[in-house]
Parts: sequence; structure tokens; C-alpha cells
Amino acid sequence: MNRTLDPGDRKLRESRLTLAAELLIGVWLVIAACVFTWADTLAADAGFWNTLLCGVVVAVVAFARFAMPGRLGLLGVVNFVIACWLIVSPFAFGYPGEGHRDALRTNALVAGVLLAIFSAISVTVAVRRRRGSFAPGR
Repeated sequence: MNRTLDPGDRKLRESRLTLAAELLIGVWLVIAACVFTWADTLAADAGFWNTLLCGVVVAVVAFARFAMPGRLGLLGVVNFVIACWLIVSPFAFGYPGEGHRDALRTNALVAGVLLAIFSAISVTVAVRRRRGSFAPGR
């Protein structure tokens, strides 16, 4: 049985892929908060709590949007704002850019950039779905 997906179903599936990626980034941030050593940075405990709370919020928002994509589509803006903060936070908290501690800065930057890309895509899909841009024949 060959079932063809209409464009709305295809976009829903594609948006769930980006939400799964956002969820993985959130889980990684929680793990990274516990794995990295924060004592040698200017941020110290603030860097730990920043990474941990950002990870928890990103994971919860992604999971909620994954569970109810039709109703919570615009909640993805929260993850986009957190992504922007993750990109700025190494400079705000003074993460060192040398030695083994460079991993802290790199982790925040890479996670922030990836989260910004995935959240922008998923919010765009949610807005287009809400407007009806994915109706058949368009």
C-alpha cells in the first residue's frame, strides 16, 4: 500500500526532526554542565547553573512542542532566545579561550548556533502551518 503524505504531514514530520535535535541539545547541555569543570573560570558556579538551566528549559520546551506541535508551535521562540544567550554567554561570563578550558566556550557556541538553526526552522514551520501555507496545491 503506497500512501502519499500531503505537504502538511511531511512538514509535521520534518518539524519533529528539528524538535528531536533541540531535545538532544538540551540533554547535552544538562550533561555538559555536570561533566565540565567550572572552577577555573571567571563564571565558576554561574557558568554551571547557566548551562544546566538552559539545558533543562530547552529540553522541556522541545519535549512539550514535540508532544503538542499544533498548540505550542510558537513556544519555540523561547529556545531561539536561549540559543542567542548561549552564543553570548561565554563572553558575558568570561569563559577562557585557551587551554583545556576552551571546551567550555566551544560547547556553548556550538550548542547555541545549532539550537538557533533548529529552533528557527521549527518556529518557521509552525508559523507556516498555522497560516495554512502547507495546504495541498500550494
